[in-house]
Amino acid sequence: MQQPPDPYSQFQQPYNAPTSPYAPPPYNYNAPPNKPSGIRHWFRTRSRKAKIALGCGTIIAALLLCICAASAYGRATVATTPTPTATTGNAAIQDTPTDTPTPTPTPTQRPTLTSTTRPTPRPQPTQALVQPTPTQPPVKPTPTSAPSCYPLTNSGNCYEPGEYCRNADHGASGIAGDGEPIKCTDNNGWRWEPSH
Repeated sequence: MQQPPDPYSQFQQPYNAPTSPYAPPPYNYNAPPNKPSGIRHWFRTRSRKAKIALGCGTIIAALLLCICAASAYGRATVATTPTPTATTGNAAIQDTPTDTPTPTPTPTQRPTLTSTTRPTPRPQPTQALVQPTPTQPPVKPTPTSAPSCYPLTNSGNCYEPGEYCRNADHGASGIAGDGEPIKCTDNNGWRWEPSH
């Protein structure tokens, strides 16, 4: 058997409570669309020229940071590296242990820190200076003959005819390596030429 149709079906709507003039309006919240935020979105909204300028500025800032860090690191390592000390006189530094007692360093008062940031140098280890036994001074060879040529080049060699002469030798005379007399004359440039 079939059921008869409901005579009130046309009136089946959701119930709406009556509203009073003092009641707040119904709450319909529509959330605003999500706007992208962050530095990435901000960067994308910039013009092409602004993006290039920001990129170059970032690279320059990074380079300056690296340079400052490298110079600070270099300054710190240079100040702490030991420096060799020069010896004077006939004393020699001996690295092997000896029977002679080594002088102990006397403690020094450290200066008070000032506004400079330079690290204080660390005391270097001392090595024993050993006086050599008295020996005869080395014998200097006596010149057997005067040099056969003059003037000499900066490297100590004899000039030959045709070679360029120094500015200080313009117009000077001398003897070549083969014993021939030469003179510094202006012959298509200042050269040593045979003088007869």
